[in-house]
Amino acid sequence: MQFRLLRGLATTAGVAALMCGCGGPPLTTADSLAAAPNVSSVVEHPPKAWIRPGASNGELLYAGVRLESGSGEGTVILTYPQGELVGSIDIGPSAMCSDTQGDVYLLTLNSAIEFAHGGTQPIRTVRVPGAQTVACAVDPTTGDLAVTFYCPPCGYENLAIFPSGSSQSTRYDTLAFSTATYDNSGNLFLANYDEIAELPSGSSEFIPISLNESVGDVGQIQWDGTYITLESAKPPATISRLSITGSTATVVGQTKFKPYMRQVGLSWIAGDGTVAFPYSAKGEGTPDLGVWKYPKGIHPMHTIKKIGNGDKGFGAITVSVPPTGLRPRR
Repeated sequence: MQFRLLRGLATTAGVAALMCGCGGPPLTTADSLAAAPNVSSVVEHPPKAWIRPGASNGELLYAGVRLESGSGEGTVILTYPQGELVGSIDIGPSAMCSDTQGDVYLLTLNSAIEFAHGGTQPIRTVRVPGAQTVACAVDPTTGDLAVTFYCPPCGYENLAIFPSGSSQSTRYDTLAFSTATYDNSGNLFLANYDEIAELPSGSSEFIPISLNESVGDVGQIQWDGTYITLESAKPPATISRLSITGSTATVVGQTKFKPYMRQVGLSWIAGDGTVAFPYSAKGEGTPDLGVWKYPKGIHPMHTIKKIGNGDKGFGAITVSVPPTGLRPRR
């Protein structure tokens, strides 16, 4: 397995003007929710970006919503873990991530667009010209943003790391790796299918990591506060916890989820002992979004049901926490 360090730049770019639309009846979940614009209306007629006053005082779940036909996409903002609709942004992301201060990054085409926690206007945009972005992760020790991408003109997938606040990036040829996460020491881990690699903090050399057992095709890699985890990309939904020593990873535990799922979206493990991900119990797509206790799993705490008729569904998700100074005391 070989990795090559490439030099490159990504320039800051503007964001298209937000569109206007209308609201509708309330979104319903497994729990009773307050009235808010209907999520399916957000998908079909993206409204002007909005956020309910005071909503940014708590944790927020950002979820991409889409029509598989491609006509109308956006991001809804929900309270977490309850799932009450409190805002939206008219950007339909292919992926997203968030950092320890609650900033959210929405990936679209060749861009990563940054929003403050609860914010509806971009505060920074970085680009990887000519590429299709795939996934992102933020280094908790430096604020650096890692973006994996696929470059059709070049014929390879790659990785760009943007230093905190910068539009310039250092690029790495990572072969087929796509999903990414940092641990709490600033080490970057990449995964795709059944392969994992680590870029140690301060290094430019990747370390291939071998698993002691197969966990199936990997859909998501994430740091849960103690372990690097791998979510299976195919049913049944599982998240495996890894103990990594040198170039070897050992599965030390696994979380399983109910109900049985025909399709599973990418998960997001929150720091409050929960995990969320889109799924489908029946049929195609991922029309439902569940929240489970983590690492317990099994039955969901909350379920956001179908958002409308037809082929609408949830896409990428992330959980954003209030900045340190705004977090309520527990």
